[in-house]
Amino acid sequence: MKIRSTAGVFLLLLVSCATPQKKPIRPVEPDNSPKISSARQLSEDISVLLGTLENTSSGEASGKELEASMEDLLDRYLSLPREEQKDLRLQGSIERLFEESRRLAIAANRAPEAVPGEEPPAPEDELLEVTTFLSPDELRATLEAVSKAKERLQLGIQIPEDNDEVLGYVRLYQTKLKKWFTGALERGGPYIPEMKKIFKDEGVPPELVYLGIVESAFKSNARSRAKALGMWQFMEGTAKRYGLTCDFWEDERLDPWESARASATYLRTLHDMFNDWNFALASYNAGEGKAIRYLKKFPGNDYWAMRKSKYLRRETKEYVPAILASILIASDPSSFGIETPKPAKLEPTASIPVDRPVDLRILARHLKMPVEMLSALNPSLKRIVTPPRPYDLKVPASMYETADQFLAGHVAGDRPDYVVHTVRKGETIKTIARKYKSDPVEIQSVNLGTTGKLRRGTQILVFPGDGVKAPGIVAEKKAGEEKAETAGKKPDQAAEADSPETHVVRKGDTLGKIAKKYGTTVGELCRANRITAKTTLRIGQRIRIP
Repeated sequence: MKIRSTAGVFLLLLVSCATPQKKPIRPVEPDNSPKISSARQLSEDISVLLGTLENTSSGEASGKELEASMEDLLDRYLSLPREEQKDLRLQGSIERLFEESRRLAIAANRAPEAVPGEEPPAPEDELLEVTTFLSPDELRATLEAVSKAKERLQLGIQIPEDNDEVLGYVRLYQTKLKKWFTGALERGGPYIPEMKKIFKDEGVPPELVYLGIVESAFKSNARSRAKALGMWQFMEGTAKRYGLTCDFWEDERLDPWESARASATYLRTLHDMFNDWNFALASYNAGEGKAIRYLKKFPGNDYWAMRKSKYLRRETKEYVPAILASILIASDPSSFGIETPKPAKLEPTASIPVDRPVDLRILARHLKMPVEMLSALNPSLKRIVTPPRPYDLKVPASMYETADQFLAGHVAGDRPDYVVHTVRKGETIKTIARKYKSDPVEIQSVNLGTTGKLRRGTQILVFPGDGVKAPGIVAEKKAGEEKAETAGKKPDQAAEADSPETHVVRKGDTLGKIAKKYGTTVGELCRANRITAKTTLRIGQRIRIP
């Protein structure tokens, strides 16, 4: 997996690892007017600093001053009350600042080429640089906390107890990044129990789900400059290689459950390759090629030896100890002075197999629920319409029967015709809307996440107005009509006999029972049927057997 921005750990760390800095320079004097909130003032200060960066040379002195200013802005953000941190304008500004700080830090902190005869820097020297000069007393206190915690924990991955790099990150999460770390745990709380089951099912130590803290702070829509996406930060090529769909209609990197299974599979593959979780984690971040080349040259060496070498860039060197520290604290937060509220429970969902486009807005109106809520239950969708192919549409479990009956009687909703338009040079949403006699606001709402500025070559979905020919799903209508003829049949009208490739769900069936019957695994069934271990099976549903 390519190197990614994580909008959190590395960005703050890389900014704070500069050599001794001058006094931070605030780009704008704070406006003491009571009309401007602290969040809004901070957002404006960040915008001014980013504008300054665009016109600043990379000279050493100015670079240090700007890095110090960045750190000051980040400190101000972390000190704000949580409600003010949620300000949308501030969130956008802080994300841009994270990306810029990452770019500058990577350019300044690339792993140097080894000089013949020169000894690599001592681990404690790198630790002191990264963790802003921890004292021996701080390290000693952190070691005591880790030792006590490890006595209570039973982990499936070995974590060195007295490793200075790991201790440094433990301390950092307890202090400077405490709010950030607590927020990540709180955000991931509703997902973590089920994701641990997924990891365990795939043969991966469950505690490795806390890799999601370092990768994305458990943000399901996290996106890096390198175009890695989702809670597990997959590049598109790697995502497809591990069974995730990434196309015009959906991107399963945005689905926490599907991407978690793909992440676990990838980690298991890497572990099978190296028989070492540290090498697997490093390869998850930087790709397996570096570890393979290193082990060919230095067979028998461990990850910590490779960490001292020239084979890893700075961000990858910090990646593994950052994850190991995350596992320690997240597995027993209270022992490290971190308290998180009891995680909210996710609303139970049920899946309805559909094989033609369904407009979520029409279904949401029928269910009398916000379309945003229905869209959130189907996070992989990139359009407000389901794909013109088999798709498991998730709805609240309490509304399953109502939704199923409604969909059985509607082939493709009230407005099935659409156009997939490829953006040409100079086109905007307004000009495209005029062409198809459509509404610009609707075009934006139909194409989830689309902004007013479009790049040439981008494809968008358009529902044309009256009098405009829309070939869109004409080819799919026939299949939809055939589906409608059989959609109302009762479960007992389904084929009684199972074929060698398909199992018809009966009362009492579970994924575990089906997997055992056919000599496969739950994970394989989920991948073959594009479902998750949480999917509710329906009597009469057909399950493909891999």
